[in-house]
Amino acid sequence: MNAFRFSANEKIIMFTAQLQTLLAGTAAPVILLEGTRQLPVEKRQSLAGVGRELAEAFPHAIFRSGNAAGTDEAFAAGVATVPGARLELVLPTPGMGRSRRPACATCLVLGDLPVHERHRLARESFAASPENHRLFDLYLRDQSGNPAYAKAQYLVRDALKVFGSPSLQLAPATVALFYINTNGPASGGTAHTIRLCERQDVPVFTQRDWLA
Repeated sequence: MNAFRFSANEKIIMFTAQLQTLLAGTAAPVILLEGTRQLPVEKRQSLAGVGRELAEAFPHAIFRSGNAAGTDEAFAAGVATVPGARLELVLPTPGMGRSRRPACATCLVLGDLPVHERHRLARESFAASPENHRLFDLYLRDQSGNPAYAKAQYLVRDALKVFGSPSLQLAPATVALFYINTNGPASGGTAHTIRLCERQDVPVFTQRDWLA
């Protein structure tokens, strides 16, 4: 047996102490909780537990997610069990994932931003994922009739989660926790959001850091 292997509870306690040091002096930190849609069923309870533990440990924090099925949903379910916890869901469109939204969540929609803010986020998204330049070009030209436009909205929404919005009084992210798909860690919306965090100097932690 590996004498240095920690239990799930010990690891989240140690990680919470690390976060407390990192966030010391920040009055209302914004903690991103999200990751792959392909979350193994057996991990859902663990991630909900992490969400609950963090919401209890950081009562002044704002917890932000994209409301996708899988990881986002599991984290949000845990946060929502803590009375008074502040949960923000940042959505690409008003109707996205209605059935997954906890009653306590505040929902913010990409389309509510003024054009200049949305275009700035599209440019940040292009810088993070230039391979998707055609999608961001569609978005900047408002080609909403193109079937690929919806995918562009999701990626630009990811930038909103990280960079925030002055017009919506949405603060930038302070720190981010991700459950990544280890079979494809550099692909998809989760990897795109991680690259956005790196551009904004937002510290990123994956399940290797907080899940035993």
